[in-house]
Amino acid sequence: MDNTKYDMLLKIIKFFKKKTNFEFPDYGTQNFHDIVSKEDPDLIFKLLINRKGHVRENSLSYQMSSLKFGPIVRLDMTGPAHDSKDGFLIETPHVHIFDERHNNGRWAIPLSEINDEKIINVLHDSLIIFLLYNNVDTTNVNFPII
Repeated sequence: MDNTKYDMLLKIIKFFKKKTNFEFPDYGTQNFHDIVSKEDPDLIFKLLINRKGHVRENSLSYQMSSLKFGPIVRLDMTGPAHDSKDGFLIETPHVHIFDERHNNGRWAIPLSEINDEKIINVLHDSLIIFLLYNNVDTTNVNFPII
């Protein structure tokens, strides 16, 4: 995706399509949540929470995608290290940004580069940070404390 489209999709204020009591998927499963743009209700997004680790039982990643344009951002909380733009391995947690600047998600960046706080290891906090980074309004969602 080109940088302009990515920047536009990221900056759009989004909200959960319906009020929900939020649940994390069980180990070995994943779930999707419908998210829509406040400005354009036809612009639909999907939040994927994936805990389907093949090797590690504690696998966790979040991905925000546009139905029309594809993946926008993925936050890997667990899993293998991935290459950075500079050729260094970036351990988890790290972020994949699906724009031209980040080789359409092929390069990882440390979570600390998109958030000034120290690395977040709590499921609740990592999800909230991910949603806020993607400009999702969470006022109509009840999140459990884990």
